[in-house]
Amino acid sequence: MRKLVLMFAAAVCLAANSANAEEAQDSLKVEGSCGMCKKRIEKTAAAVEGVTAAVWDQKTKSLRFDYDADKTTPEAVSKALAKSGHDTCKDKADDTTYEALPGCCQYRK
Repeated sequence: MRKLVLMFAAAVCLAANSANAEEAQDSLKVEGSCGMCKKRIEKTAAAVEGVTAAVWDQKTKSLRFDYDADKTTPEAVSKALAKSGHDTCKDKADDTTYEALPGCCQYRK
């Protein structure tokens, strides 16, 4: 009986802990032009602490991402993408970083 009570208490604690995480979803327009861009954009977004999923649509240039609102913000994701060489609707990539992208990834033509 005591074991059952302890297991129940542990389950309640785990449920309460996971309920504290504020999962949110957002999207950003991110410039890019090819499959290499897709990999870079998704990898960069996913590397931001708190981002749990990121998918970029090459046709619509839209990045949809899930994140923990207690750990990051859409602005932080946008800044990380700009640092990787991709303009977003909120931040512009540095020209030097942009020009270092492979030719097929240079979308400002």
